[in-house]
Amino acid sequence: IHATAARFCNLFVTGAAPTDILDQCFSANPKITEHGPQWATTRLPYLNHTFAGRRRPKTTYLSPEPTTPTAADNDTSCDAYFDVLGATLAFLPHCHDAMPPADDFIVSAGAGKKEAVVVRAMAKIASVETGLKWEETFVFMFGEFDKDAKIGHLEIFSDGLSAW
Repeated sequence: IHATAARFCNLFVTGAAPTDILDQCFSANPKITEHGPQWATTRLPYLNHTFAGRRRPKTTYLSPEPTTPTAADNDTSCDAYFDVLGATLAFLPHCHDAMPPADDFIVSAGAGKKEAVVVRAMAKIASVETGLKWEETFVFMFGEFDKDAKIGHLEIFSDGLSAW
């Protein structure tokens, strides 16, 4: 589980595509919850909502090509979490000291779904709306691992108000 958490952090801070992060690090039915003040959800719509599952491509009889869901589809998948986050904030890869050192990862002594990994990480972020940039510190709590040590639930704690 430590290796999976470290892989997630590396992919996250280096600006990997969300689908790569989800495919490589998360279980088949993952959840992502980013915590923050309830009143801030109108400006930061990814806060205080648990996104669950993965987006399934839509197909029609006449068009076998997948289509991207729109906001009207009420997509609450983990893919949608990254869409909503990306519409609000831009993550700038490779900020200094972004990848947490191996000894910063705290691994619980639980078993199976009771195991957890907690780590603090940093990223340079910019507001999509204003262009303002800052360095943000996050606490990631990884839990509910499956039998392949893939993340079942990611909880994120950060200063979401830095976006202002």
